[in-house]
Amino acid sequence: MEILFEVKNSTGIITLNRPNALNALNLNMAVQFSNKLRDWENNNEIKRVLLMGKGKHFCAGGDVKSVHLSGPFSKLKSEFFSKEYSLNLQIKKFPKPYLSIWQGVVMGGGVGLSIYGDYRIATESTKFAMPETSIGFFPDVGGSFFLSRLDNNIGKYLGLTGELIQSKDLINFGLATNFCPEDKIDKLITQYITDGTVSNYETETLSNFSNEKLEFIKKNFSGDIYEIFNKIRALSDQEKLISKLQSKCPMSLAVTTLLIENSLNRTLKECLEIEYRLSQKMINRHDFREGIEAVLIEKHHNPSWEPNSIKDIIKDDLEKLFSSSIDNELKL
Repeated sequence: MEILFEVKNSTGIITLNRPNALNALNLNMAVQFSNKLRDWENNNEIKRVLLMGKGKHFCAGGDVKSVHLSGPFSKLKSEFFSKEYSLNLQIKKFPKPYLSIWQGVVMGGGVGLSIYGDYRIATESTKFAMPETSIGFFPDVGGSFFLSRLDNNIGKYLGLTGELIQSKDLINFGLATNFCPEDKIDKLITQYITDGTVSNYETETLSNFSNEKLEFIKKNFSGDIYEIFNKIRALSDQEKLISKLQSKCPMSLAVTTLLIENSLNRTLKECLEIEYRLSQKMINRHDFREGIEAVLIEKHHNPSWEPNSIKDIIKDDLEKLFSSSIDNELKL
């Protein structure tokens, strides 16, 4: 079984059970997850929900590798994203306490399964990222919603760079709600299952975002992708950051910036509907196929993007990704 459900003391427990795939979410898991959540919402004996990953990691994201391998005309390309995004909104609307244990890797689709709940528990092992620009995609599962709401362009920075962040900064940015040391996780889970209370400990992990770095991000990650590159290129000591951004998919960077820039006043429902339309266009571009092959299949991490640089992006092509409709719009 790829996803496990059990009930203990009025607590519905969901365990993502694909440890060899870092618990990546596939369509079958998303369908079962949604159905069970609906059952528990209508069951008065269920007072709260707990979400965990089997093994050392929470969830590395949606199983986009399977989506790619399903072929160019596969129904999976529409079915997976529509079900995943519907589930994200379902979790947001779920009326009972919902707690996720963020041990190990928490990325992409794994963030979407947890960030809309009431409690996200970071530990010293937590590695959070939205790394989609590395595979010719964009930060989805409502990434435009929650990243646009982070102060001082932090969301844009995380979405563009895919930088890994850990417990101290997850707490500081409001992405995680609580910290718990690994050796006290079992105690926290037992307490939550017993009476619904949630402990919070002081994190001893150091922040990787100094005041200087925060000020740099605030100043240089405003505007569109062209403005961001121009600002960073004008500085003499940012070769590493420029190199990092240049390794990402140029169209993904442009899409991500525009998406986050325009989403602050949108509801999660609106964000997910726009992201679905974008997803159906982005997964049929050369860059998505190239990114999946380079990063997840062959793992040489040297994709050949088209266009190969942001300066070669045709503005009309970028605008069409946002403006033109698709045959099966997602209506949540």
